[in-house]
Amino acid sequence: MKYDLVVFDLDGVLVEPESSWVWVHDHYSTNNEESYQAYNRGEIDDHEFMRRDIALWRRGREHVSYEEIARILDGVPIMPGAKETLAAIKGAGAKTAIVSGGLLPLAKRVAYELGIEEVYANDLEVDEKGGLRGEGILGVALRDKLSSLRSIMEEAGLSRERTAAVGNSRIDAPMLKEAGMGIAFNPADEIVKREADVIVGGGDLRAILCHLGL
Repeated sequence: MKYDLVVFDLDGVLVEPESSWVWVHDHYSTNNEESYQAYNRGEIDDHEFMRRDIALWRRGREHVSYEEIARILDGVPIMPGAKETLAAIKGAGAKTAIVSGGLLPLAKRVAYELGIEEVYANDLEVDEKGGLRGEGILGVALRDKLSSLRSIMEEAGLSRERTAAVGNSRIDAPMLKEAGMGIAFNPADEIVKREADVIVGGGDLRAILCHLGL
């Protein structure tokens, strides 16, 4: 094993859908494209982006519980080959982590199923009855996944040369560039391709193992 730490994006990498937020929108037949474009133009920040998404889920509904969102996310399928990939990495003695702008209930479920030690993702505020209050809890800013990667490396006492990162989009690009091995898995745009050391396609996560020395 060439690396002591492998950090994964969640959406589109460890799970098949490209966005856990959109998965919930699809369930409620809502659409966040307007907010997404406003975020990309720099008109709103991460907190407002989450606030608008949650407002769409709650619109016309008296109560939307955290448990309900978690149940919706339970239907998200794991990426083919993910279980075997994580088993191989862990069997080689490397640490693993998720750094995602996606939803924490899904990230925690995937981490449990795959045996991933650390999880950085975004959560939802709840009231005393477990209902959504309308605010998100920012764990990973979409434009600053790099800070989370550096925190994990620092806490583990590991160098960038012994760290690998796997992502699929431009928001993962800084993380891939920082790591000693940056892998673009089924890349969604040219930016992440440009910053990655290797590009892997095919839809089966096991294809990354040879680039990790496994």
